[in-house]
Amino acid sequence: MVKQTQQNRLRCSILALLLLCAGAGVAWAAPAASSSAPFASLSAVRAPWTESLAVAIPWDWIYGLQEQAQQRQCTLVGLLRSDPLPAPDPQWQVYTRLDMVATPRMGRLTSVLFVENTRTGALQVLYQAAASVYDRSEPLDFAMILPLRWRGSSLLAREYEGWFQTDLSWDRAVIWTLPASAQGIPAVQIWEPPSVLGYAELLDWDPQAQERVLFAVADSLGEQPRLVSVGPDQQVLLRAAAVTLPPTVSSLRGWQGATPVDEEPLCHQGSFGLEKSGRVELSMNKVGQERCLDRKCGGAGR
Repeated sequence: MVKQTQQNRLRCSILALLLLCAGAGVAWAAPAASSSAPFASLSAVRAPWTESLAVAIPWDWIYGLQEQAQQRQCTLVGLLRSDPLPAPDPQWQVYTRLDMVATPRMGRLTSVLFVENTRTGALQVLYQAAASVYDRSEPLDFAMILPLRWRGSSLLAREYEGWFQTDLSWDRAVIWTLPASAQGIPAVQIWEPPSVLGYAELLDWDPQAQERVLFAVADSLGEQPRLVSVGPDQQVLLRAAAVTLPPTVSSLRGWQGATPVDEEPLCHQGSFGLEKSGRVELSMNKVGQERCLDRKCGGAGR
């Protein structure tokens, strides 16, 4: 079911891009919100996503590694690990790792979310954001899992995936709750955004309701997004008819590299299967970044 949902989103977003490039003025109906949804003006909605979250996406590092691969004409591998995000219970902390493979012609980025028991030092994988990148039918360029914020005993993490140098990207909410006993590590929950044609960006927990999260969603790439709230029941509540999102900042703050900053990554002659996967080759340079249609840029401007 998850794979089918992902493929549907891919097909819809490809169609959206084709329509936008063709200049077609097609109106798409928004998904119906709950009749009990509290409509609120933007000024009435606190903007928690403007506050400091756990980590920013290090786009400069990602594209810098790709440019180095082009210049050195070899395959480069980069690893970044986020600083730990402590849980309210000091026994636990989480962090994520980014794994980047860059060849002279393309790149692939995957990610893993870990939890650490600080008393025993034991690590366990909570979630791997990689399946969509290795999908043989419609492989994506990147899939990240980014811890955002704790609320009580629950962690909110952002699964963010798409293609480099395009506007095509999607978010899902990944929720993990601290263990209530020593019986084991609970599985994560996945909360899907409403089905939209353009994009959906996870922002933060919903300050107006427990166990709900906020998405900015739009039905076309050029449309100003609206603010909606989603919970485990998948009921969609409209929080604001339009919301302006702040520019995305690329930063290495909160990240630790596997190699010193002034040390070049090792050159590899193999491509780690990247150029044999049937993926569309994309030039990931600054000229390509300037072609992005808006701030979403599937990574280029994020």
